[in-house]
Amino acid sequence: MGGSQTNTGAAGSSGLALESRATRFAIVAFVLTGVVTIFVFHGTHAPLAGDGSIGALAAWAAGGFAAAAFATSFTIEVRRGHAAWRARLPLVKRLIDVFGMSMAMGILAYLIVTAVAQLFQQGFLGMTVDAYGGGVLSGAAAAALVYAASLAGARVTSEGLAMLATLVLFMGTMASMLSAPDESWWQLHFSQLGNSESMSGYRFNLSLMVTGLVLTVLANYLGRDFEIGMRMRGHEPARLVRLLSWLFACIGVLLAIVGLVPDAVNFAVHVGSASGMVVLFVVFATVALRSLPGVPKDFIAFTVGVVIGIAVSIALWIPIGYYNLTGMEFIAAGLLFAWLMVFVRMVTVYGSGGAVASNPLSEL
Repeated sequence: MGGSQTNTGAAGSSGLALESRATRFAIVAFVLTGVVTIFVFHGTHAPLAGDGSIGALAAWAAGGFAAAAFATSFTIEVRRGHAAWRARLPLVKRLIDVFGMSMAMGILAYLIVTAVAQLFQQGFLGMTVDAYGGGVLSGAAAAALVYAASLAGARVTSEGLAMLATLVLFMGTMASMLSAPDESWWQLHFSQLGNSESMSGYRFNLSLMVTGLVLTVLANYLGRDFEIGMRMRGHEPARLVRLLSWLFACIGVLLAIVGLVPDAVNFAVHVGSASGMVVLFVVFATVALRSLPGVPKDFIAFTVGVVIGIAVSIALWIPIGYYNLTGMEFIAAGLLFAWLMVFVRMVTVYGSGGAVASNPLSEL
């Protein structure tokens, strides 16, 4: 979650201190995960992936330790002056932010270890590992993710949050698709993944909720970039920044509601929240592009292209009937998150005093 630090300030621990802390956290995670693995699987041989496997235990350990490392590192750096502007936020909001970001990092670590374990199990069909070998493998997996989580938590940026939200939603959805008990789910819509009461359904809904929480955090970071960029251009940012931050945060809240209330639980709330996200996205993009001074014309053209692409994807569903609702949702979501990544990059440059008139696509 590194990158430009303009929006968070230069205060905080030095780079060497951050590396040292991340290494210490990784060593602790390696030892604790390895010991637990040896204790659980002592005297047995276990597969790399699946129920009761080395990979399953390693995934849970990596997720838990990564979330703890992220939260600890973020809290320490804030107390040392990094992202001092967050002190203006209400305490409850700051606590929810830390919880949401840490949960997202933990889920991402869990999904990464699970995916890698399943990949290696496919490559080494039938192979089992003894407790000591499994301890080394699971410890190494947890250590690697904890190291990355500690560094990510120390330097949170708008770009990093956008990437975190995208990865959690993408990997959570993919994991649910591959493990869905109903193999014909795609004949209906993506929400069908969340209607299952299996682990697949819980994983999909949790991914939506956590991604929504991360977007509410990202709203504050974007607001900070808006504020800096507008002041640099001689404009008073207060009212517009509040409006844009609230609009973007509400998109995250609605996404969390979509995951919290599955289609099978309450159709009206689920569909209403999903539709509201689209409406708020259009309002947010329109207000931002029309009101922010100095927005690159190339980005405006890119936004128009995304809106046209979404409209075409809807037309291919209804009335043309080229594909079903799932196909439309897949294309529309892909376009929206592609827009989000480019938008966040543009806003980062906007608030850094860079060449905002340049093409943001070339900065990626």
